[in-house]
Amino acid sequence: MRTVQSLVALGVVVITACGGGGGGDTPDATVDAAPDAAIDAAVAPPFRNPVDLTDAALAQQAAAVLGVSGAINCNGCHSLTRARLQHWDDLTDAGEAACLTDLNPSTQAAAMTIVQCLRDGTPDPGQWHPSRIGIDATAAGLPWFEYVFRLAYGDGWEAPFADWKMRVEMPRGEHPPLTQGQFDIVAEWFARGLPQLDVVVPFEPPPPPCTTQIMPEIAEHVAAMRTQGWRAINRDDGINMFACQDATDPRECLAAYPDASSQPWGVGWNAGAPGSRIKLLREITYSSAFWTRSSADGRFVAHGGSSGGGGSTVIDLQQDREIRANASYDPGFFPDNSGFIIQGGGAHFCRQTLLTSSPESITFNEPECRNLSSVGLYQHLGAVRGGDYWTVHGQFSSDNGGGGDPGADFGGAAQNRLTPIIYDGTGYVAKPQIAISTPNEGDMEMSPSSRLLISRVGGGPGGQMTRYTMRKLTATPAGSTYTVNAPIVGEYCVRGGKPGFSYDDRWIVYHHNVEAGDWASLGYASASEPGFLQLLQQRSSNLFVLDLTTGEERRITMMGPGQLALFPHFRSDGWIYAIVKDRNRGREVVIASDAALMFEQP
Repeated sequence: MRTVQSLVALGVVVITACGGGGGGDTPDATVDAAPDAAIDAAVAPPFRNPVDLTDAALAQQAAAVLGVSGAINCNGCHSLTRARLQHWDDLTDAGEAACLTDLNPSTQAAAMTIVQCLRDGTPDPGQWHPSRIGIDATAAGLPWFEYVFRLAYGDGWEAPFADWKMRVEMPRGEHPPLTQGQFDIVAEWFARGLPQLDVVVPFEPPPPPCTTQIMPEIAEHVAAMRTQGWRAINRDDGINMFACQDATDPRECLAAYPDASSQPWGVGWNAGAPGSRIKLLREITYSSAFWTRSSADGRFVAHGGSSGGGGSTVIDLQQDREIRANASYDPGFFPDNSGFIIQGGGAHFCRQTLLTSSPESITFNEPECRNLSSVGLYQHLGAVRGGDYWTVHGQFSSDNGGGGDPGADFGGAAQNRLTPIIYDGTGYVAKPQIAISTPNEGDMEMSPSSRLLISRVGGGPGGQMTRYTMRKLTATPAGSTYTVNAPIVGEYCVRGGKPGFSYDDRWIVYHHNVEAGDWASLGYASASEPGFLQLLQQRSSNLFVLDLTTGEERRITMMGPGQLALFPHFRSDGWIYAIVKDRNRGREVVIASDAALMFEQP
C-alpha cells in the first residue's frame, strides 16, 4: 500500500489517485514552452475525493467500474487478472512517487515540472504514455490534469492537453472515460493496495499445454485461396504492385532498391534464408511508434511517429515523401487496395484515393474519411470479394518493439469483436458488432479473406505466450448484421509477436526477440558464447515465416546486436515488409524480403 499524501492543502481535499499502449495525434508542444498567460486563480481542483467504504464494498464497486466479471470497460482491451491489476498498482506507485508529489501546484514552473516528468521514463522517450502513471491514466481527462496543463502552458494549453489525453486517457475506443466519481472509487482501491483482490477477481487456471494440431480445414482453405484469395484477385484485377515495372515474376520486383548487403550494417541480414533478398526501401530518422503496415500494392507504408515528433506518418514510396497524419498509431489497409485506417481520436477510415491524390498532410476531416468509433485499437482488416469489409479487435498486449516479445496475459473471459463494414458510396459505415468468446486469446489477426482468425495465447511463465491458435470464421447474414461461428482449427506451438497473414492465407509472418534458449537455433555452440551473449545484452529481433498447412517455422533474418527487425507483414504479391530499428546507428529502415516467395518455389 502506498503512503497517502497530505489530504488538505489550500483548502482543497486531495489524495493520491486501466492503462495500456500509447500514441497521439495533435501538434507537439515542447515541454519547456512558456505560457502565454497565467490562469486566473491557481487553486487546484481535487485530484481525487475521499471515499468512505469498507474494503469489501470498495473492491466490489471498483472491480465493477473496471469491468471485472461485468460490463465491458477496461477488459475490452486488457485481461483484468490479479497479476495485471497488481502490475498496474506497481506502475501507479512508481508514477505517483516520481511525478505526482505536488498535487497543488500553484506556479507555472511547478506545473511544467509535472508535465516534464510525465514525459520522462516512458517507452517512447519524450512522449506521454499511460504506463507512466498506471491506473491514474483513467483520470487523464479529468479536471486536475486539465488544471495542470492550463497552468503550465497558459493560453496555449489546449493542444498539449489534447495530445496528452489522446496518448494517455483510459479506457479507449468506444468505452466512455471514467467520471470523477468512478475514478475516486477506483483510485481509492489502488491507494489501499487492492484489498479483497482475491475475492473480486476469480482465479483463472492457465490453458492446457500446447500440442501442435492442424485440422484439414486449413489445407482446404489454403487450396481454395490459391484462386479465390486476395493475392489472386488483385493480380487478376490488374492492381499494379509497387516497383515491379514489367516484371513477370514477383521476385523481380524492387530491383532498383539496394540489397541490405550493400551496407556494412546490413551484411548477413538474409542469412536466416540463404538465397533470399532483403531490399532497403527507405531510411527514416525519426522514431516510429508501434506497428508498421503497408498498402496491398506496397506503395504506402504507415506507422505512428513522424519527423515532427508526434502524430503518424504515411510514406509514399513512389513519390519518395512523407505524409503527416493527424492520428496516433495502428494503421491498417484493406486487402483490395481501396482504403485504410489509422487510430487516434477515433478509428479514422479513409478511401485510398486520399493518399493517391498526393496530400501534403491528412487531418481526417477530408470527405474521403469517416470516424468509426466502434472499432477499437489493434484492429485488423479483411474483406469478402463482393461483400462486406471486416475488422476484428479485442484484448491486446502493447508492443512498441525492443522490449522482448509482448506478453500474453489474456483472461478466460476474453472476447474479440467483429465489425462488418460497408462503403456506401461516400464513406465507410459500420454494422452492429458481433462478440465472440475467445478464452485466453488476444492480439487477434484476421486473414485478408476474413475467413481465418489467429491469436496469441498465454499459459507460459509470467504470462508468456505459448502458441498461436487458429479459428475458421463463418459468417451468416442475419438482419442488419451476421451470426458467426469460429471454431478452433489449429494450434501452432511457436512464440512471437503479432502475426500477419499473406494475401493467399498460406503464411503468417512475425518477429521474435532473441531469448536465452535460442542459442542453438541461431547456430551457437552454447548459451555462453560471446556472440550470443552480445545479442542478448544489446537486444536483437528476427523475422519468422510459418507455413499454416504444415506448421513449419523458418527464420528469415539474422540481425546483429542492437538490430531489431519488427512488425512484418505481407503485401499482395508475397513480398514481406518490416521495419528495422538499428540502435547502433540511431536510425530505422523499411525493408522488404522475398523469403516467402523463395519458399514457394519447387
